[in-house]
Amino acid sequence: MDNLITLYKQRLDLQNATFSRIEHDDALVAIVYKITQPSGQQLILKICERDNDYLREVYFLNYFADKLPVPRILQVMPPQEGMSDAILMEYIPGTLLTAAELTNDLAYEIGSQLARIHLERTAGYGELIQPDNLSSDPRTYFAQKFEEGFAECSNNLPKELLDRCRHYFDTHIDLLDLADGPCIVHRDFRPGNLIVRDGKLQGIIDWSAGRASFAQEDFCSMEHTVWSTDPRIQTPWPTDPRSKKPFLAGYASVRPVPDYQAMMPLLRLSRAFATIGFTVKRGTWDGIHARVYQFNRRFLETFF
Repeated sequence: MDNLITLYKQRLDLQNATFSRIEHDDALVAIVYKITQPSGQQLILKICERDNDYLREVYFLNYFADKLPVPRILQVMPPQEGMSDAILMEYIPGTLLTAAELTNDLAYEIGSQLARIHLERTAGYGELIQPDNLSSDPRTYFAQKFEEGFAECSNNLPKELLDRCRHYFDTHIDLLDLADGPCIVHRDFRPGNLIVRDGKLQGIIDWSAGRASFAQEDFCSMEHTVWSTDPRIQTPWPTDPRSKKPFLAGYASVRPVPDYQAMMPLLRLSRAFATIGFTVKRGTWDGIHARVYQFNRRFLETFF
């Protein structure tokens, strides 16, 4: 990794800067560095190992540059031999939101910002970086993502559990008739991707999972993390279900809250498979991502 950082320093003309890796427990995909220049100026370098993650991040940061509190892109770096795609962006002062900081006023503000994301309507469901492939049916896009996660879990989870989850998915897919879309969704809208300072929202980060989808998907991120209250499942992060009411009030101040509760078990099922599948594919399910893996596996085991 030291040799790789040397290459990025040379490519960015930052040979005299200090690179400090930013890590937290549920960070799954990108490699992120905080850069401090001799002048004291700070920057962020996000290295994306998957091309589509890089393309989505660039697309959505540019799209929302004047609409939402997102970091400004300073330089993009398409892949070169031995180096992954990377984005150099401004550093937003503050810290990642924790449940303990989620006051009523802040929850209201965050909810209103999520609603502003969902105001951005799209022509169909799927990858906005490949607009010619958008589908008019949310089932097409959603089923494809479920199948990816399910296949990745097939050699890790018990067959009986897999069969029960498959049956549930097949018999409940019509819940997508309730889909509020198509619109832009973040798809990982949770405290770990929100920067706050002095009780105010400063930045919405990590757009590498963004899609054209339906609004309920972003409520899944909150229900699956901050608002998770099942005593049978030990979460790897603090929870605060009290923030739900002001969050929804903030959302409703911008647009109506979609009917998402009926769809939520299906969405959480798919989210669990996607997360477990990713950790299995990376070989980190019993290592650095063990806590996230165990939370999602326990969710599936108690689902029925």
